[in-house]
Amino acid sequence: MTESTATTFTDAHAAWHAEVERARTAPFGPLSATAMHWLTSDPSRLPDLPGVWSAAPSGLVTVELAESDGVTRDGAPAFGRVEIGPLTGLQGDALSWGDVQIEIAARSGNIIVRPRDPAAAARAEYAGTGTFPANESWVVTARFVPKPRDGVEVASAAGADRTQHYDSAGVAEFEIGGEPVALTLFGSAAGGDLRAIFADASGADLTFPAARFVSVQPVNDTTVRIDFNRASNPPCAYSESATCPFPPPENRLQVRIEAGELRPNLNLQTP
Repeated sequence: MTESTATTFTDAHAAWHAEVERARTAPFGPLSATAMHWLTSDPSRLPDLPGVWSAAPSGLVTVELAESDGVTRDGAPAFGRVEIGPLTGLQGDALSWGDVQIEIAARSGNIIVRPRDPAAAARAEYAGTGTFPANESWVVTARFVPKPRDGVEVASAAGADRTQHYDSAGVAEFEIGGEPVALTLFGSAAGGDLRAIFADASGADLTFPAARFVSVQPVNDTTVRIDFNRASNPPCAYSESATCPFPPPENRLQVRIEAGELRPNLNLQTP
């Protein structure tokens, strides 16, 4: 690898990570969430939020708002009986309440309400996330084995009794340090959202142990490329108000993948 090639690769990695950090620190990004409430069919008030909320089994959300609450929806005042949805799968919507965005979303077969405040302490105090030095040896070409499965159930950061379901297109097979690895992939090549949710042995000391996400790029019908330098932490690494999916058991790897983002509040000295 020439010095010019190495510099281009490093610069591209730095640009990618800068974009990850921009999304993480966006006004209504993962660091802005201040709470998470699960709705039931019983109308109830939510702490520090306007209105009386409920959700039907169909996913239809109803909130009773006073005009004086000052809530808007798509820029227009929202008051009286406001209906949202029905929301299913991972669908969501939002209301605005001053500077706060009130997110309403389907998760784990139920409905959450999650206020997002740009002034949240987690966002104001965030000091950045470190990465391993970019290394082209962590760009892996893998064999793609089609094994379509619908609705694969995985655990969720939302709680021990919560699960999520994702469609899987198949498995990526490769080796790390001579050890065979097989990663279940979620999403699809056609949809442009093929990715792996994984954890590895570096979670014992260097990376976020619960999960990391990495995009997977199709090369052809039988080959994919995974750049582990671009493995990123999920929102639940930064917020207790997150509902991130966790890896399926087969994606909890015994090998160390020392690439991508480090766990929060940890930095390595770059040679």
